[in-house]
Amino acid sequence: MKETMTPMKKFMIAIFTGLMIEAATTGASDTRPTQSGKTYALIVSGINKDPKEQQAKDNAIINLRNFLLNKGGVQSDQLSVLVSYDSPIKGSKISTTENLKKKMNSFANMICPSDRFIFYYVGQANVVTKMLRLNLPGKDMTHEQLAIWIKGIKASSILIVLDCPGAGLAVKSLTGKNRIIIGASTDEERYSTQFSQYFIPALTDLQSDTDSDGNISVLEAFTVAARQLDESYRQQNLLQTETPILEDNADGVASLQPWRYREDHTDGLAASKYFLSQNNSEATR
Repeated sequence: MKETMTPMKKFMIAIFTGLMIEAATTGASDTRPTQSGKTYALIVSGINKDPKEQQAKDNAIINLRNFLLNKGGVQSDQLSVLVSYDSPIKGSKISTTENLKKKMNSFANMICPSDRFIFYYVGQANVVTKMLRLNLPGKDMTHEQLAIWIKGIKASSILIVLDCPGAGLAVKSLTGKNRIIIGASTDEERYSTQFSQYFIPALTDLQSDTDSDGNISVLEAFTVAARQLDESYRQQNLLQTETPILEDNADGVASLQPWRYREDHTDGLAASKYFLSQNNSEATR
């Protein structure tokens, strides 16, 4: 009996084939340079009025924190977690704009040019007069404020993840050389997002390793998360209200399908060489 190819199988085969071609033409040593510096990370949780959504986001933050400490090569003094007032995550400070600014300034003083920096926001946001406002306890923070603080970080590479509504609006301000920017939604999508619930597990899921090189790149995890989100909405027969985006070529324009970077010559190349897991002491600079 002939086996029917499901959309998921076709999708994963296409990704696998593309990555194998790239490995054959560029060489594994070209895509796995050793990271000589340290990795610093700041995880920020915004407010959320829906208890069920807040619990899911708190779990995502806990999983991300554990991943970075256990597999991401991040030491406890190189990681900060800021959460909302009612968060069950212990030992973390409140994610007010003032505390966030202090943490960013502190990282700016610690981080060297050979280090990496990760900024990860999970929470609600809204758009006011073309300004993305991350909803924090007390005064909200705008994406332009974040861009200014990020500019003070002199790291070899910066990964920025905004898991919130309207994330695409911040891309142009945050873009820069050696930066990877991931958003859970486009600038026109203003509903709650679930990106982290798929992206963070994908960082350790062996099925995410589509080129079977023993490492999971940010692009591979992003691709799996995007596909699983699409499948989730489809299975529930719901209109999809979030479309993950990625920008990593410093042109300020995010891609909806960065896994097609070889064909489209847009975003995706840098993310395909960026590895969060330090299991093999390898990462991109």
